[in-house]
Amino acid sequence: MTTTNSTIDRGDTVVQVVIAVPIVLTLLLIAVQAMLFMHSAHIATLSAAKGASIAASADGEIVSAIDTATRTAAELGAQLIGTPSLTVNNGFVVMRVRVAVPNVASFFPSSVERGSEEPLEDFVPEDER
Repeated sequence: MTTTNSTIDRGDTVVQVVIAVPIVLTLLLIAVQAMLFMHSAHIATLSAAKGASIAASADGEIVSAIDTATRTAAELGAQLIGTPSLTVNNGFVVMRVRVAVPNVASFFPSSVERGSEEPLEDFVPEDER
């Protein structure tokens, strides 16, 4: 009869797998949720920047700026929470956009808000310079 010396007792492998698999899956879900959050943040930033840029132009209108921000978010597959806000303060246009974040892990924020600030364009005709 031959016996082998093994450093792993019977059942140790099962216990290690039972402990390791949930940890690995949790880390994977956290990584996916972080990616979804960053993607939503980038969409919100781009939407706010485009809307502020339209509003800051010499012939910019508030309605077209909000429409541009809304269309940009929709084209990229994001869901807006509320209507983008637009304010004009001291020669600057500030647009804020809030985007919903798809949830894989429940402890992450469910939305992200980003803003963009652009100086108002001041058109001066050439003969007045």
